[in-house]
Amino acid sequence: MTGQELRRQLCEPFAAADVEWRVTKMRNSNSEGLVVAFIDSRAIQNRLDDVVGPFCWRTRFIPWHQYVPKPGKYENPSETPKTPISSQLCGLSIYLEERKEWVEKVDGAENTDIEAIKGGISDSFKRASVLWGIGRYLYEIPAKWVSLDKYKQIARPAELTAYYAEQLQKLGLASVQSSNTSNVPADIYAVRGLQPAPMQGYPAAAWVDLVTPDNRALKVFSLGVKPGLVSGVRIQGAKIVQRNSAGGMYYELQDYRMAA
Repeated sequence: MTGQELRRQLCEPFAAADVEWRVTKMRNSNSEGLVVAFIDSRAIQNRLDDVVGPFCWRTRFIPWHQYVPKPGKYENPSETPKTPISSQLCGLSIYLEERKEWVEKVDGAENTDIEAIKGGISDSFKRASVLWGIGRYLYEIPAKWVSLDKYKQIARPAELTAYYAEQLQKLGLASVQSSNTSNVPADIYAVRGLQPAPMQGYPAAAWVDLVTPDNRALKVFSLGVKPGLVSGVRIQGAKIVQRNSAGGMYYELQDYRMAA
């Protein structure tokens, strides 16, 4: 594979089922949230496996620096100093057959507030992958205000699926690379992610990101999920119906069984 072809495949936009949305701020008594698109580490790993193969990419993590956060606006500077925050660099290397050598690109990130070390490693890996062009186009998709439910979760994920498709068109990205579901039976759906959406009487309700047998991304709502329904599994015998609500049209997953 030439360097030009490698870049093209790495930079392919992701299927909507692989794109997640993070709430960055809220307004109107937390009924609305400003969301930005991102992809998680697993989606990047799958992209690397698909494009260069699992044995032709590798990572290494290097301690970077520490710093003590400055006191906040209303904090007393004379109080006990805060715990230093660590950071790390991630070197993401890909073996280029054309040059017969490993090429590494490096970027870093600080530890996060939640699962500090794990979060920092994940963030540095994602930042290094952007240097290779993976998901870089997501920075060009504007943040969007959306409705939130009482749990401060995105109320209508289907709206963001449509918004994502619109933004891809504006960016001139004609096609979306679907997850690898080739050579599977016609009624098999791949589960690419779940977003819990508990509601009164249905604590296990969730939005489920699927990849259809013909490689299309489809987000469906389920009032309850069966044991074992997690990202990466496959289902069959899916009964999916179209619903209409005040928030617009959506799809509901009414029944399914785990595929062998």
